[in-house]
Amino acid sequence: MLSVSVLAAVIGLAVVATVFLLRSLPSRAEVSPEERAELAGTPMAPLQKRAWWSLLIGAVTLGVITAILMNKGAAAYWEDDNLRMTVVLIFIAGLAAYVSVLLVPLLVGKREGGLDERDQAILSRAPNVQSGIMLVAAAAWLTALPKMFHEEGAVPVVYLYLMFGSIVIATIIGQALGILLGYWMESRHGQS
Repeated sequence: MLSVSVLAAVIGLAVVATVFLLRSLPSRAEVSPEERAELAGTPMAPLQKRAWWSLLIGAVTLGVITAILMNKGAAAYWEDDNLRMTVVLIFIAGLAAYVSVLLVPLLVGKREGGLDERDQAILSRAPNVQSGIMLVAAAAWLTALPKMFHEEGAVPVVYLYLMFGSIVIATIIGQALGILLGYWMESRHGQS
């Protein structure tokens, strides 16, 4: 019975994520091949470049932490203070890099008028993708943990910390993907 309710919850979250994604898609016709070629020839916008860097930062942070935890195990993470501090420092370094690459320039750009209407439109739709990715990350954890610890009847506390950290990193990746998806849609459908 638990499996059916978990499956229903995951399907529900996937539907919500799909709705968020579909809301972010423009309803305009595709641009002509000539317009697409012109758009392809334009240089990458600063926001788009920062989104690529943010995606790289999020992916590397998640990959390094995952590799460490897959190698050492969650129990070792919980019991070994040095390992835990290493993982926390990698997490904080990833967050600091994300803030310096994307968030601070965005705040400065908004204040100084450095974002045009296109960038603002893309930024306004990026949270739709970001929310969907966060929901998928939460659904993955909430599906896997009960399966892993069904016999014990309780999930060890260490997994709650890991779940929180991975969802924060999924937020970074989701915002970057939302921005990049916005620019990709612009190249396919014209102005946002």
